[in-house]
Amino acid sequence: MKLKITLALVLLFGLLVLVGTLGILRINTLANDARVILKDNYISLEYVQKMQKALTAPRDDSSSRLLFEENLRLQQANVTETGEQDATDALSKNYADWRNNPGDSSALRAIQENLLAIAQINLEAIARKNDRASLTAERSVAILGIIATLCILIGFTFLLNFPGYVANPVRDLTAGIREIARGNYEQRIRLDRKDEFGELAAAFNDLAAKLDAYEHSNLARLLFEKKRLETIINAMSDPVFGVDENRIVLFANPTAIQLLNLPDNKLIGKDAREVALRNDLLRAILAQTTGGKNAEPLKIFADNKESYFQPERYEIAVPADHPDALPRTIGQVFILKNITLFRERDLAKTNFIATVSHELKTPIAALKMGISLLNDNRVGPLNTEQEQLVRQIDNDADRLLTITGELLKLAQAETGNIQLNTGPIEPAGLIETARQALLPQANEKNIALIVSELPEGQVLGDSDKVIWVLVNLLSNAIRHSPEQQDIEISAQTDGEMMRFAVKDKGPGVPADWQEKIFERYVQAPGNHKSGSGLGLAICREFVQALGGEIGVVSTPENGATFWFTLRKAN
Repeated sequence: MKLKITLALVLLFGLLVLVGTLGILRINTLANDARVILKDNYISLEYVQKMQKALTAPRDDSSSRLLFEENLRLQQANVTETGEQDATDALSKNYADWRNNPGDSSALRAIQENLLAIAQINLEAIARKNDRASLTAERSVAILGIIATLCILIGFTFLLNFPGYVANPVRDLTAGIREIARGNYEQRIRLDRKDEFGELAAAFNDLAAKLDAYEHSNLARLLFEKKRLETIINAMSDPVFGVDENRIVLFANPTAIQLLNLPDNKLIGKDAREVALRNDLLRAILAQTTGGKNAEPLKIFADNKESYFQPERYEIAVPADHPDALPRTIGQVFILKNITLFRERDLAKTNFIATVSHELKTPIAALKMGISLLNDNRVGPLNTEQEQLVRQIDNDADRLLTITGELLKLAQAETGNIQLNTGPIEPAGLIETARQALLPQANEKNIALIVSELPEGQVLGDSDKVIWVLVNLLSNAIRHSPEQQDIEISAQTDGEMMRFAVKDKGPGVPADWQEKIFERYVQAPGNHKSGSGLGLAICREFVQALGGEIGVVSTPENGATFWFTLRKAN
């Protein structure tokens, strides 16, 4: 291609050189003809004119004779035409005769005739040379016209064909690239050429073929993965639906469609915010998951009974184009976890605890009354063994009353009816009581429960409930800590509050779960699934009822620090 463009430019340059050279040559020929006329003939006419002027002067005028003789000499040196030499020689002879005999009128007439003859010869030569110059000019115009016409035709042909010769492959290549950009990997460029454009078209076709093969292989794999994900989502018993970054609903499993009471065409492909305007349940799901936090469970009438669902939202993010930029969110997945069974079990357990606790009080009270009667001397004295037995029974009855009271407190916490017995308490006593309660469990894993230096002062709280919170946090820390990894218990002053903390060296809590784990029936990924997820929720209820806050600070693989605050007694 480069060679062809070079040859084309050389052709245009050659045509320009040809036209310019011929024009210069023809113009130079015309100039030479004009110079010949001027030199050979027009100057001779001037000599003749001056000699005639000298003849008309008075005879005694020596300057006229000198002018005549000077021009005669110049004319003798400028003889260029046929016959002009004879006329000039005759003029010289007649002038000599006339000079020797000035009165000879015949010599004067002969001189004038000679001058006319010279003038006539030069005039005829001028006319002849002028005709020759005109012919040369006409030929030059014709030749230059023919050559210019040929150059114009060649240039016009070149102008019509050469841009297309260069631009058409570029246009085809541009169109092919646009089709590839649209995803049409079957696009090909047909160029039967052996130049650089042909090589470029062949390379483009190879690229398109490879992209086409890659697209088909990827498409098959993506379709397989899409089908598998759809099967998994549709098989989930919990309602699931997903939206993109513009809140357009991308998918929803049959359970979600049935629960929302919407047909497919009214949900999938629609803006979730617009659908929520006409659907109370969807509006409640979007509202309660705003900000990434899970609110209270939703009570929905489903399966011919009141059911409870915990809404959760998960962000779908992809890595950013720039390494320093944050991941970009491309959608969200909403899951409604059916916690009806947990709620039913929780209610049954709460009712059972309350019923058992209440029912145990009556026989325990009767047992205490019987013990009191046995200790009354009016009934009769007891021997030493009987007194020891009655004392042991009395202690057991007291322990049963304590346990029954704790069960009732737990039932109150789970039902939200918490009864507080608030007063100033020592942090050291609270921590030591909880620590002693968990020592056997910690010793089984060779874990030391280390208490850091505690600040002075007291806190306002219910000692039973605060101990319950500490015991729960320590129990969780022991359960998730590796063996022979110490657990640190600390308390420190934080303004008007005192902050208690339990720090372990377990796997930690993911950042997006650090708020959720304090909700009811929620457990962090990888957690033991044997519980119902109520422990931390009850801890939060106790702490908030006492006017404090509870939370966790954790990074993956670096353990977790669970903390709660209580108001200082002063």
